[in-house]
Amino acid sequence: MEKFTGVIARVFLAMLFFISIIFIIKNIMSVENGYNIYQDAMGSRGLPGIFAPISILIQFVFGLTLIIGYKVKVSAYVLAVYSILWALIYFGSMNLLGSLQYLAITGGLLHLGSHPNTCFSLDNLLSKKKN
Repeated sequence: MEKFTGVIARVFLAMLFFISIIFIIKNIMSVENGYNIYQDAMGSRGLPGIFAPISILIQFVFGLTLIIGYKVKVSAYVLAVYSILWALIYFGSMNLLGSLQYLAITGGLLHLGSHPNTCFSLDNLLSKKKN
């Protein structure tokens, strides 16, 4: 069972970003002016409009790479930095619970980044082919 906890943790953490951004993209595409609404939501938190496409890109790309287990260390650290930024944003808006949740996610991602070798990952498959 211990062999599978790493992959379960990796996939669960990745799903938080990847699945949520899939829903956001679906909402953007299905609502008239959906992207502008998404940008306005970011703006209401004090973020410039350029943060909207960057946020979508980071969550989609690095969430997907974590799910498949490709470049796990880099992906985990990028998402950890992203999560820290959101923790600070929520803390600045006096949303302590949201801030603490993002800090907890950051902790999981930092642990995953420091222990990236999980089973059922593309990284492990590629390293076996090299040997």
